[in-house]
Amino acid sequence: MTIDGAVPSPEDGTTDTERRAIEQSLEYMGLEPGTKMEDIKIQHVFLGSCTNARISDLREAARYIKGKKVDKSVRALVVPGSVKVKRQAEEEGLATIFIDAGFEWRDAGCSMCLGMNPDQVPAGERCASTSNRNFEGRQGKNARTHLMSPIMAAAAAVHGHFVDVRKLDAIPASS
Repeated sequence: MTIDGAVPSPEDGTTDTERRAIEQSLEYMGLEPGTKMEDIKIQHVFLGSCTNARISDLREAARYIKGKKVDKSVRALVVPGSVKVKRQAEEEGLATIFIDAGFEWRDAGCSMCLGMNPDQVPAGERCASTSNRNFEGRQGKNARTHLMSPIMAAAAAVHGHFVDVRKLDAIPASS
């Protein structure tokens, strides 16, 4: 669904199969039909995965968060997409921007993308994630994962809920 949209209702389905799928999704994700996406609070942000933590992704997210702080109710992780990307991001000062904002800066690896090590979302909690896959339990048993772009995840970390970055005037142009 779109960031400026609302959580669908089973009645929005055009077939019995679609209606059942929406009902199951609502139950698993702990959402109510009609809730605006921008009203949904999060507890975790995962900016990482091999396909959504490229140097260009990290630059874009860092450009948004520079000088800002992660919301006190959010745990935010950055896991660069490769060792090369991590090294380049550190050389460019991006790691410092993330750390100063309150993100945990990690080594390249799978991490929260597939719930490895202690990098899991606790049951019932929400994560704005840049992972490229989402299925039940991927980031932890009964974790509630919402996939989005790196800049959207970075903005959610700062605000503590989903936001539409297109509406924010605080995004500097890339240099």
